[in-house]
Amino acid sequence: MSDSSRAEPQTDAAESSATDLPTLETETVVASGRIHRRTLLIISVAAIAVVVLFFMRGSSRNDAVPVVHVPGLSPVVADLLADVRGRVVQNPESGRSWGEYGMCLMQHERPQEALQCFEQAQQYDPHNPAWYYLSGVILEQTDLVRATGQLQKTVELRKDSMVARLRLASALMTLGEFDRASEQLQEVRLMSRNAADVWVQLVRLARLTGKPEQANSLLSEARNTGAITSALLQETASAEMQLGHIEAASALIAEARQAQPFRPLPDPWMERLTTFDVSGAVASQQADRLRERGQLNEAVRTLSTLSRRFPERSRPKLNLALTLREQGQIPEAVTELEKLSRQFPDDPLIRFHLAITLAQAGNRDAALQQLNDCLKIKPDYGMARAVLGDLLDSREQVDEAIAAYQQAVSDSPADPWIRLGFVELLLTRGRKDEATRQLQAAKSVVSESQNAEMAELLRLEALVARLKSDPQPPANPLAQ
Repeated sequence: MSDSSRAEPQTDAAESSATDLPTLETETVVASGRIHRRTLLIISVAAIAVVVLFFMRGSSRNDAVPVVHVPGLSPVVADLLADVRGRVVQNPESGRSWGEYGMCLMQHERPQEALQCFEQAQQYDPHNPAWYYLSGVILEQTDLVRATGQLQKTVELRKDSMVARLRLASALMTLGEFDRASEQLQEVRLMSRNAADVWVQLVRLARLTGKPEQANSLLSEARNTGAITSALLQETASAEMQLGHIEAASALIAEARQAQPFRPLPDPWMERLTTFDVSGAVASQQADRLRERGQLNEAVRTLSTLSRRFPERSRPKLNLALTLREQGQIPEAVTELEKLSRQFPDDPLIRFHLAITLAQAGNRDAALQQLNDCLKIKPDYGMARAVLGDLLDSREQVDEAIAAYQQAVSDSPADPWIRLGFVELLLTRGRKDEATRQLQAAKSVVSESQNAEMAELLRLEALVARLKSDPQPPANPLAQ
């Protein structure tokens, strides 16, 4: 068995003791025509974020220097932790030593022990905002009230820190403290009117406070400052949906697909963690951000370096192949994925993406073979079975395609894109009544916060309604 789990494949799967590169939003085109479009919808929402594992508590004494004992810990990481810890032991009243040990622990996914170190750093170095900020980042995952206290202290020490104010505002909104959040956002707005982050947060605040009608005016102001991003357009679309303006929301979602990706403000304190990056985790996260920003050439260089440094891991190589695919370098992506499938033959995720890429290259027979191999490894992989249904449908194997989709829905009943893809298949094949039933089922798994899914649901609803009112519907209703 390779380093992949047999559980539902996730593109943010962790391997070994380090955090590997998660596969972020990957738009995939399986073939020309309808299969191109439907598979794009299914795959484009496969997104991943990095999951931080919070486990293992450190010493119960705040003044103890935490020691990390983890079976299988990389020797390189273990040596680094021992070295940085030794500096604290030699100079226990140095806030900087405590803080650096905390950053090292935080970088290597030891948040509880890192928090202890930051608490000590605050005692010995109370005017350094980094120790409060990094504590707040950790506490955001477990205790928002304490997190806001730490972030508030950061802002008091560094009044000009937009990134600290934005993080504090976000936490306050989650707690429902909207007035305090508004104060922080207005301060950031005064500092910089073209910071994309603040406009996204302002629209979110308008939605949460029951004033979605303010979103359009905020969007107009952002347009004037050139701060338009996909995140802002999607947030505004949610506000329009809240008002019941479905067409306006759909238009914003369509615009968001063409807009520049969201680029958060630089975070100097989090970037300092790279000092302690000996596992490739930070480099992987940086490659994620590069891909998200559309800087694919830079992402390829970073991922190529990671692949050479960590040949025993599949995820850097997988994400290198996916980035090549996003660049349009399909043959190169196929080559990388074929090598990976030989190196990690039991990883269903690799075979899934190899199938997608082969289909893009026009080799549907090979794509079908890879999907079948993927499903032998993981028979309940719903998304793989849905794409298998698309490929079978493209070969006019309609009954087999419908059966594949039925099984996909059974395997992954909560996945809206599988259900919506099934509706589209049925409509294409003239099975209007069955499509209507499946559309009703899809409604139960799509929430208003899922902008893209909601837009597709509304599009299919409108199409079904038009077909019902048309006594002579076209042979291919989706072609209109």
